Amino acid sequence: MKFLCLRIDNTTEESAVRNTVIRLLPALLALLLVTGDAYAESQNEPPLRPVKLVTLEASGAALQRQFPARVEATTRSNLSFRMAGELLEINVTPGQRVTEGTLIARIDDRNMRSELDSARSRLELARATHERMRYTLERGAISQARFDESEAELRAARATFEQAEEQLENTQLRAPYDGVIAQVPVDNRQIVQVQETVAVIQQPGQLDVIFHLPQQIVQQIPRNDEVTPFEMAMAFEVRFGNSEKPYLAQLASYTTQASAQSLAYEVTLRLPQPDDITLLDGMSATVRLDLGQLLPASESLVWHLPPNAISYQGENSEQAVVWRFQAPDRLEAVPVEVGRLTSKGLEVSGELAANDRVVAAGAHRVSADMRVTPWEKEQGL
Repeated sequence: MKFLCLRIDNTTEESAVRNTVIRLLPALLALLLVTGDAYAESQNEPPLRPVKLVTLEASGAALQRQFPARVEATTRSNLSFRMAGELLEINVTPGQRVTEGTLIARIDDRNMRSELDSARSRLELARATHERMRYTLERGAISQARFDESEAELRAARATFEQAEEQLENTQLRAPYDGVIAQVPVDNRQIVQVQETVAVIQQPGQLDVIFHLPQQIVQQIPRNDEVTPFEMAMAFEVRFGNSEKPYLAQLASYTTQASAQSLAYEVTLRLPQPDDITLLDGMSATVRLDLGQLLPASESLVWHLPPNAISYQGENSEQAVVWRFQAPDRLEAVPVEVGRLTSKGLEVSGELAANDRVVAAGAHRVSADMRVTPWEKEQGL
């Protein structure tokens, strides 16, 4: 009797499970059908194709150019001796401030002192002889011609003495003005030659920034007989080293003949010595120039693109198009007019805007129904 009751309970439990499965079966079948359709659809959809894109620069940014430059003191002098000799004394070091007349260096002056002593003796003798001739002339013992000869000998002796004094003075090198010693390229007890640089002095207060403008840019600048474009663009932005802080500089001068080596024109800017940064002769700088102030304004906005960015595979085979990327994965054909080929690429104009991203290569192999993804250059390639 007990066994019979247990069997009845098991049958009841199995029946309940079976009824639950039967109730859930339609929902399970529907879920399987939806999952299968989604999987099949994902298998049939084509994969994303990577494309190389280029971003169109803003019109202003396209005309902003940077040029490497160097810093030079506006007033600087290479100090040297007017005669050769052994360097006996150097009284300055780089970075030292000096005042006008400060003794910079001295060479061996023994020969000059000996010549000065000889010249002084000859001058004293000529002066005494001239006085005796004057006394004799007053008494009529000599002719006027003889007296004139003694006077000429006195003048020659005085000139020789003054020249010897000057030669002795030239053995000492003194600062021509208040300034800072920038370089001392020689050592003590060294034999220096005539006009060999012993020290470089620069006057603080103003600095020059020198850069070179390429011939290709200068050729595009329109000429004006009254005011040059350089003079119209009077303010230039200069940055020093790795600093991003701009300093305004004024045009000082520029050459009208290109360098034979670089085919570039030298431009010199001038600015006051900044208070917040130490700038020395020879330091590097960067000049940022807005070519929009120098070059003629374009009537229509022109973009420069690689030749492979142009396609003729739209509805009209004669109409050039570029493919603009539409996030997240689509392309849009934009009709353009193609101009001349330049060193920057093909000139194109059309319904394009700054910061648009267009296909830069393989434009003839893409289409509007293609799903794409921007190609990212792998690290290390």
